[in-house]
Amino acid sequence: MNQTVTRTANDIADEALEAVGYGQEQSKWLSALLIAIRLDARHNHGRNVADLASLGQYLADDCANYLETQSGTLRRQLKAVGGAQ
Repeated sequence: MNQTVTRTANDIADEALEAVGYGQEQSKWLSALLIAIRLDARHNHGRNVADLASLGQYLADDCANYLETQSGTLRRQLKAVGGAQ
């Protein structure tokens, strides 16, 4: 039995808002991490800077990949329902 799931523009908009919320949360984490890097450099002679920077790169790359994937998926879904190109 083949069931077709019909998504509405509202469903797609909800998913887009979730993706934006994820991006906002990641930005807050990156901001806190950069503060930690600055404080480590100032008060700890930068002993943890390399590890903290690696974590920042991981978080930024993960966020970029997630948002790129979501963007493509949402565009295809909107096109399928006759929405924005």
